[in-house]
Amino acid sequence: MDEGPEQDMDGDEAGRLSALDRYKILDTAPQEEFEDIVALAAQICGMPMALISLVDDKRQWFKARLGLEATETPREIAFCAHAIDHHDVMVVNDATQDARFADNPLVTGDLHLRFYAGAPLETPDGHALGTLCVLDHEPREITPAQRDALQKLGKQVIAQLELRRALNQQREDEQRHRLILDSAVDYAIVTMDLAGRVTSWNLGAEAIMGWSEDEMCGELCDAFFTPEDRAADVPAKEMGLALTAGKGTDERWHLRKDGTRFWASGEMMPLTDDLDTPIGFLKILRDRTAQHRVQADLEDSEARTRLALEAGEMGAWQSTPELGEMTWDARTRELLGHHPDEPLDYETSFLARVHPEDRDHVVAINAAALAPDGDGTTDMQYRTISAVDGRERWIHAKGALVRARDGVPDKFVGTVRDISADKEAELHRQLLTKELEHRIKNTLAVVQAIVSQSLRAVATPEEARDAIGERLRTLSHAHDVLTRSSWQAAPLATIIDGATHLLGTHSDRLLVKGPDIELSAKAALAFSMLLHELATNAAKYGALSNAVGHVELTWDVDPGDAERMAFRWQEYGGPPVNPPRRTGFGTRLMSGLSNDMGGTSVVEYAPSGVIWTLSSAIDKISA
Repeated sequence: MDEGPEQDMDGDEAGRLSALDRYKILDTAPQEEFEDIVALAAQICGMPMALISLVDDKRQWFKARLGLEATETPREIAFCAHAIDHHDVMVVNDATQDARFADNPLVTGDLHLRFYAGAPLETPDGHALGTLCVLDHEPREITPAQRDALQKLGKQVIAQLELRRALNQQREDEQRHRLILDSAVDYAIVTMDLAGRVTSWNLGAEAIMGWSEDEMCGELCDAFFTPEDRAADVPAKEMGLALTAGKGTDERWHLRKDGTRFWASGEMMPLTDDLDTPIGFLKILRDRTAQHRVQADLEDSEARTRLALEAGEMGAWQSTPELGEMTWDARTRELLGHHPDEPLDYETSFLARVHPEDRDHVVAINAAALAPDGDGTTDMQYRTISAVDGRERWIHAKGALVRARDGVPDKFVGTVRDISADKEAELHRQLLTKELEHRIKNTLAVVQAIVSQSLRAVATPEEARDAIGERLRTLSHAHDVLTRSSWQAAPLATIIDGATHLLGTHSDRLLVKGPDIELSAKAALAFSMLLHELATNAAKYGALSNAVGHVELTWDVDPGDAERMAFRWQEYGGPPVNPPRRTGFGTRLMSGLSNDMGGTSVVEYAPSGVIWTLSSAIDKISA
């Protein structure tokens, strides 16, 4: 009698039992292919009984049997438990003469077992699962040919077990695959043959596109492509790309059964056999309609914002609430003098570019807005200085703190706009206002002088009336010329003509010489003002304040620089000239107006008369 389970032929009983379990064969229903093998073994060996016996840890179970009613026996009395320890066929010619089996119930009992020959059923990895055996009630012997046939039939049993396991694994894989496909309801997963006809269609495809698997199997995948894509042969192109590149991806509109469209992100891949030969295609789609619409709306919003910013010549910026990580668009980078890929930070990228006189003001406003009790908004103007060319700009910046849903500050966003032109216009308006005040005073002084001189030179009130009226009309004409010159280009001759009218009886003492020049509106206005100032001073204090003095006004291309125009006003025959003790508003005004003409002026107080010169860049004054 055996004292316990025999070990596997390689001594790994646990591994053998695990291998047996992997085949999932124990206690299964009879199968014809196994029944045929035991019948053939009994016939070849001329035996009344044959078995396919599988040995587990407690029993031997018969997958197929011939000439025996029992379906299993305890392992401790099983002849096969000994046979699995052998690589070759184990033969017991007469069990009554074998010490291992003489007292075995199968020998001493009703079965009267005497002969046994068993070939081990050895797996490809070397584990013996059981035996293919033949038995007889009488002592027997088998020939070498019968032994060889039994061993070959045992290999066929293993082949059948391997085939059965492979088929079971395939069914399990297919079932698992189907469960996976059907559980992926957010994805339409479709398989097709090489012609593009649907071979499988998961529940996700049914949910997204509306057709059932029964409706779509055998149909071309063209059904869920839009008419324009079908006309462009997109389905075939996708399949071709999948074959040549390994996959084809797309983001496009597709069709549902009801004719409505949905935006899907998709991918098509080839299906191949074991030899890597294409046998079909796998198409995976995901409905991204909602996300596509959100993205489209976002892009439209960003485009509108971008157009608004461009129309307003504004830049956009964003930072963390702590003013740490910063993001600027191209316009903001341009205004603050930074390259497109230059790293940004608050201290060196922003504050360092703010004018030193404005820096504390900017810091204070930002700190107040971002403080826990702050209102989270900023609206300020400050100057910046370019690190490239030193150019100074005026910037108008607005910012707002954006909070997350929980109220925690999330980001600080805003805009910047270059208001340098506005600031220049404002300064110019201030200058013009002061000049207007000065002009009114000068005009009144001229009127007073006209009246005074007219009264001295006439004998009757009628003559005084005529002289005064004529000179006042001349003054009015000069103002008309100045008004026109403030907004359109004007010939220099027109500007000077207005000035000669302004001089009244002294106009014949102004000698003018120079080429024709079309002045820009800005230059025309500035030159009108300069001539007015020079003429007024000459009439009040200089060469035109007496009866013998005169003025020469000349202009020409600068001999030392062909790109500049030189102007010269020189007085002769007036009272002796003494430099003023202080710089008055008129002198400062002339200096500022000279800048408007793109040049610098010099006033010399020569004893013989005032000399004023101006050198201007031609491209700054010409229309």
